[in-house]
Amino acid sequence: MANEPPVIWIGGTLSQVDTDRLQVRDSLGTLITVRRLGAGATAFFSVSGAQWRRLADTAAIEPGGLACVETLMDGLNLLALRVFLGASCGPA
Repeated sequence: MANEPPVIWIGGTLSQVDTDRLQVRDSLGTLITVRRLGAGATAFFSVSGAQWRRLADTAAIEPGGLACVETLMDGLNLLALRVFLGASCGPA
């Protein structure tokens, strides 16, 4: 929709995870900072069997693995909606 913020998908290696932001290093080596939404609104998922499972808000998220992050762009800020751990964005 024309009046809605654009959805941006960011894939790469999860470099840092803090309570208010996370950082992803993309395939070109660029470090991208994404803000996390408060009150558990940024959801983290991992694969369990053949399904994606939402992790508890208190789950420890370790950096270093692949991640695909669904974000909204708000001006110059990227806001994380969903983070898929162990997954790349797009074809491999």
